[in-house]
Amino acid sequence: MKKYALLLVLLASTLLTAPAAALQADALVAHWRFDESSGMFFGDSSGLGFDASIGPGITLNQPGGFPSTGAAAFFDANAQGNAKVPNLPPLSSMVADLTVVAWVRNEPGAPSGLRRVFGTTSAGWSCGITGGGLRFTTKGILDYDLPFTLADSVWYHLAFVFDENFDVTYYVDGVQVGFRTGSSPSNTPTGAYVIGSWNQTVEYWHGYMDDLQVYKDALTSAQIAFLFQNPGASVSQTPGLSHCFGDSSATNCPCGNLGSSGDGCVNSTGRGAKLLLTGSASFGMDDLLAQGTQLVPGSLSVLFAGHQSLNAGSGMVFGDGLRCAGGQVRRLGVRMADSNGNAGWGPGLTSTAQWAPGDSRSLQVWYQDLGGSPCGAGFNTSQAMQLTILP
Repeated sequence: MKKYALLLVLLASTLLTAPAAALQADALVAHWRFDESSGMFFGDSSGLGFDASIGPGITLNQPGGFPSTGAAAFFDANAQGNAKVPNLPPLSSMVADLTVVAWVRNEPGAPSGLRRVFGTTSAGWSCGITGGGLRFTTKGILDYDLPFTLADSVWYHLAFVFDENFDVTYYVDGVQVGFRTGSSPSNTPTGAYVIGSWNQTVEYWHGYMDDLQVYKDALTSAQIAFLFQNPGASVSQTPGLSHCFGDSSATNCPCGNLGSSGDGCVNSTGRGAKLLLTGSASFGMDDLLAQGTQLVPGSLSVLFAGHQSLNAGSGMVFGDGLRCAGGQVRRLGVRMADSNGNAGWGPGLTSTAQWAPGDSRSLQVWYQDLGGSPCGAGFNTSQAMQLTILP
């Protein structure tokens, strides 16, 4: 036990870098999951009421991109498949500083050319793909075109970020693939918004669509990566930003023990541990709950928090995993993982840790792996969660 007590002390050492910014919870404007098996509307799960009326040429209850995203919808361009969204606040005032993300699967068998994912019927802005790349349009002002090849019949995670400087950044499968500069916001959106077409008469999407989300903020590259690595989630569903994964997207795991997307490095169970945060980051609500999953059953597990992330959020080798949290590290409780490899802390972590509004912390779980750890160190870590405390 002295060995592991010493390791816990070592967690207090520091190697500091700036943490990733957190997104405010109210930035999600609309979220269509396309999980309906019947009916005349795609429900908006954001809670803001942007239900989309389903037009012709749409087939419901199709296989989704991932089990965690549920079902998908098929849009048939030959039958003018599209869905109409009301132009109401805050969509009606969004002219820049916005993000659109979606899982899409383009299919052959329709006229070539432009295929829109989402946008307004007139004025305003829209986004989609061309015959040879990606396009974001500010109607009557500029087409931001980026050459990029998307194969048919393959699921992709697309993200279009139109920032406050009127530039557009493109992401495919969580990775930035291009950038185009601009000099003007869009005109004020008029008319309805449309899913799967430009103006309900041309530029129809042909293929599958799943988990379409719109944000009234320019998401960061880390937030886009989070959405790709956690299919079906939205940024506002979690009070923190997941990072420092053991799936080769950060520092390499120490002995090739790569975890699945979004997990820590693999432990003796054949899986990597994951830290989840629920509740909120609100100081006033004080309802933050941390949950460690895919830990080694029966293992001693410690939740700890540091003031900053290590190695620009990529972490550094530590035991069988990666150490991601550093800078005045504090332990927030020791737990014994249950028979399913789960352990919980909170609610009430904000007051327990004596955090204040504006504080930024990187949280992580350290846990024992004494029975055959892949690299022989006898301990491992989850991925990390970056958290900013709100009022």
